[in-house]
Amino acid sequence: MMHGKLRIAIIDENTATCIGMRSVLSQLVPFANLSTYSSFDKFIIDNPDDFFHYFVSSKILFLNSSFFVQREKKTIVLISRNEAGNIMQGYRTLDLSLPEEEFVRSILSIHQGAHHNGYHTPGATVQTETPRILSSRETEVLALIVKGLINKEIADKLNISLTTVITHRRNITGKLGIKAVSSLTIYAVTHGYVDIDKL
Repeated sequence: MMHGKLRIAIIDENTATCIGMRSVLSQLVPFANLSTYSSFDKFIIDNPDDFFHYFVSSKILFLNSSFFVQREKKTIVLISRNEAGNIMQGYRTLDLSLPEEEFVRSILSIHQGAHHNGYHTPGATVQTETPRILSSRETEVLALIVKGLINKEIADKLNISLTTVITHRRNITGKLGIKAVSSLTIYAVTHGYVDIDKL
């Protein structure tokens, strides 16, 4: 039974994968307690049923399928492009070989899908109730940035000058303390500025 902070496990023998997943998930679910494990043996001794989600490598999944098959809804399998067809039916997957922005969108879709299917994150605050710190024009610019438009395209779409777009971008990154587009995407979706389905 879960007590206190939401727990998420990242189980992968690849240290870089664990570090990368921890970094992305810490932005997406900042209220969570993220634990990384380099082997199933280390994971299994740490109260595995207390975790809300398991992000697990395909290798560890296959070697320990009897554990994960009973916890299919909690399990997200970390795969590479060439493994996509080899995962058992029913598991959600996350392709680690995607380009950064597609990867972030994919993980946001998994997160949002869990909520839409009635599988709500315990301990989460409703992000749409967070005070809006961006102006309505900055919100419009942010939405277009995370949709992949460049400054000139944003200027044309909003019928404003290129200099104004650059000023808005500088204001957005200054107010949020975020520069990377992938991090801006996470912020925009989790705070209700952009719907993941519209990216």
